[in-house]
Amino acid sequence: MGLLDPKDKDEKIDNLKYVIRVQEKEIKRLEELCEEEDEFFTEMIADGLRHGSALAAKHMKDRNDYLNGKY
Repeated sequence: MGLLDPKDKDEKIDNLKYVIRVQEKEIKRLEELCEEEDEFFTEMIADGLRHGSALAAKHMKDRNDYLNGKY
């Protein structure tokens, strides 16, 4: 019966729990994707530094500042 029907309430709660599970999976997928991207970026920076790139040095400094909470 309307808003106070326990069955509707339980169904809404179950639906919200499902949405939360889906969102948690997506968050985990995005975190893993970011980690992969960071690995590629770090590898690119290292390669640039080996070849004497000033731009790679700037990116490494920016990355270290970010990791140390300066941004």
